[in-house]
Amino acid sequence: MSALTAAQIIALATEAAHCPGKTTQAQQLLNSILSDLCMERDFALARRQFVFNFQVGAFPAGLLPSTPLSLFGSGPYQLPLDYLRMSGSSGSKGAQNSFIWWLNGVPYPVIPCDLAEFDLQVQQAGLNSYVWLEATDTSSPLSDRIQQATAGDVAAGSTTISNIANLVRLVAGLGVAGQGIIPGTTLVSVNINNSSAVLSQAAILTIPQAALMFGYPPTTWIYPPPSSAQQAAIRYQALMPPITDFTTFPWFPHDGYLIEKLTGKLCQLVDDDRAAHLLGGPDVVGSPEQKLSLYLASKDDDANRPKRVGLDRRAFGQAWPALPSTKTIGW
Repeated sequence: MSALTAAQIIALATEAAHCPGKTTQAQQLLNSILSDLCMERDFALARRQFVFNFQVGAFPAGLLPSTPLSLFGSGPYQLPLDYLRMSGSSGSKGAQNSFIWWLNGVPYPVIPCDLAEFDLQVQQAGLNSYVWLEATDTSSPLSDRIQQATAGDVAAGSTTISNIANLVRLVAGLGVAGQGIIPGTTLVSVNINNSSAVLSQAAILTIPQAALMFGYPPTTWIYPPPSSAQQAAIRYQALMPPITDFTTFPWFPHDGYLIEKLTGKLCQLVDDDRAAHLLGGPDVVGSPEQKLSLYLASKDDDANRPKRVGLDRRAFGQAWPALPSTKTIGW
């Protein structure tokens, strides 16, 4: 973990950038840097696992869109609110094996595909079988994905979040993500009178004023529609919640990178010429990005095993998934 708190990193960066009065801006910029790391890199530190069950038949009405595909059982399934993409930090075959389901203890991998490819799959009543294909729609729903980022008290084994700092825009049905929250948790109810909310699943950690996010989760679709309600799991890269308590430690452990990167952002803010060097790429000697490239070479303990390139199972695996629909449906 990081040796310095977020407040200590900010104090060092503002002093180095000769702008000690820019604390609020530095807090915002530090959260921006940490968010960029989630968006741009696949770190095991920002990896999560979502466990759920397949649903057979039509999907219930609610926050999820009503589409013809939902009538056959292909989805949509709500993903965790902090979902960014399938895990790329689980080894050289990461994304190809990051979605699996089990039948009598036997794991079956699900292959990610584009939405355009998924749309070409035949959907008919009674067409149920072993799931082997998946497509993620991170644009769904159309409204803003993150509705509120705030803090609240979570307790292990309890479904209640108390002392929520800001309840603006919180309504039942929103997805919840953050410290101590099980991926896939949603809001059951909100109590404005005592600044609390009830979760669909109990928290797994006790954290006073935990960093939390509320909003509309992305969705995923599966094919063929499942024939039974089997358990499945998705390992994914998560958007980490923004820091709300700056006396805590950032999730990213490279203090040197965070200090120098934040210094560069502050120098850019105050028109300091050092910003060009501090915000340079990995080819700039001594830049934060060069230090990050050295860290990436040994991140996640990848050096203890060989890497292997895998072929796309849709083209190089079993023959039947590659057959045209006319060969599998019986036209």
